[in-house]
Amino acid sequence: MADPCFHIKGTSVTSMVLDLYRYQRDEFAETLRQKIETAPLFFTGSPLFLNLASFTGGMDKTQMQSIVSECRSAGFQLYGFRGAEEHVAQMAKDAGLVHLPTPRPRTEQAPEAPASEPTPQPAANSNPTPTKVISKPVRSGQQVYAEGADLILLAPVSEGAEVIADGNIHVYSALRGRALAGVRDNSNARIFCQKLEAELVSIAGHFILNDSFSEAVWKKPAQVFLQDDSIEIAAL
Repeated sequence: MADPCFHIKGTSVTSMVLDLYRYQRDEFAETLRQKIETAPLFFTGSPLFLNLASFTGGMDKTQMQSIVSECRSAGFQLYGFRGAEEHVAQMAKDAGLVHLPTPRPRTEQAPEAPASEPTPQPAANSNPTPTKVISKPVRSGQQVYAEGADLILLAPVSEGAEVIADGNIHVYSALRGRALAGVRDNSNARIFCQKLEAELVSIAGHFILNDSFSEAVWKKPAQVFLQDDSIEIAAL
């Protein structure tokens, strides 16, 4: 039997989200321009989708086409949307965007056993969280992804590089470039590094650029974590 000409497989791609609340063309275009100017190397060419779940106000076909055109002209790879009402969703599809499913709600924690019943003790963890260890420097333009695992880096991460993990990220050297932990909606993930010089850090899709880092943590040992849906950076 001949070898197949292709394979289809799942993967994880880091994508940015534009949460659109309202739309006025001039304001939107200017705000988008200002945002890109803060980190042009990061935003330009980045995959992007529109989250319309919180959009208020009317929208017509011309406005939707304008939003798509402005995002793409700014350098984003705008490809999809989610969370729209039916008539807005149809306009987005007509503008060439694909519909993305709404994330499934997190499973609620099982109720605690009644106090009168003994609480079973958890067995020893025979399946610890897997870990991916990288001993060589991550160079500019390289991307390292620890799927379903923590990521440990024993050498520097260069400017222009990207390190990604479903779990935590530990950098036992300088962290430049971009670091994205908990990319599969793991809000408990953290980033630890010996020297924080990153362009961007992200936890579970929430991110912050280095122009917002305080001097107390810049070029110092630090940890990054999520607290009340806000990125926090603390010295170690």
